[in-house]
Amino acid sequence: MSVTPDTWEGETARTAGAGQRTQLLGPGWRAELADMANSARQSMVVAVPFITYSAAVWFRRQLAPDVALVTLTAIRAEAVASSALDVTALVHFAEQSEKARVFALPNLHAKVFIADEKVAIVTSGNLTRAGLDTNLEYGVMLRDPSIVRTIRDDMNSFVRLGNQVSRFALGELASIETDLRQARRKADEDAEHEPRARFRTIMRGARPRFVGAQVGNRSANSVFGEAIRFVLARGPQPTTAINEEVGRLLPDLCDDSEELVINGERYGKRWKHGVRNAQQYLKRKGVVTYDASTKLWALR
Repeated sequence: MSVTPDTWEGETARTAGAGQRTQLLGPGWRAELADMANSARQSMVVAVPFITYSAAVWFRRQLAPDVALVTLTAIRAEAVASSALDVTALVHFAEQSEKARVFALPNLHAKVFIADEKVAIVTSGNLTRAGLDTNLEYGVMLRDPSIVRTIRDDMNSFVRLGNQVSRFALGELASIETDLRQARRKADEDAEHEPRARFRTIMRGARPRFVGAQVGNRSANSVFGEAIRFVLARGPQPTTAINEEVGRLLPDLCDDSEELVINGERYGKRWKHGVRNAQQYLKRKGVVTYDASTKLWALR
């Protein structure tokens, strides 16, 4: 539902309508998203943390077959176990075309949709039935080309921070989705120790595989290096601030409570060591500089 002067008395809404460059979206915005997806001719960007299979099937039907679909989402074992994210939805999106790509970014919270470089929706709603139809969501549709390009550039910076997940890797994660959810459901329904213990065991086995999807074939220098560049894009920072920001951006890889080895490289308890190595790596490459007098790192 678009918010128009007939449905909302706010001053901003009086100047926002379907024919304007800015259109406010209230609850029940599925039709506007469908129109936007129908209008895409070259590319469609979907950046949301939660996607369900039924919503993915519906959304993909709105797209022309040759549109390049780029999906950025928070692929985490916890989200899959709780049924907030369906890996099968990501598999479905990955099969949109040969140009389709899926990226994992664990700390993603934005909900953004971009058709080509002409229209974008920024909203509170996920790509789920509740997010599209029943929740009290709110958002804005933007048709100003310069603003849309800026939003697209920002999403591209998110993409560089994340990892592209192959169809094979998505299939591997989808294969454990059912067991993970069944164990979670039984643990929630049964107060006995055994179902809860089984869920914890399955989660312990599943979590490294989901975290591995956030890394892919990249080295630790590459993973942490992109995060450092993302942080420093906002200005010079000391190492302590870089560590804090990287820890927030990559929470699963920067978990101080566990040992985590992916592709033979240490994350988890050793993550700050990895960040330091990445800082020196970027410095040697001439990507960043370090001012010893101010103790600040900066992009060159």
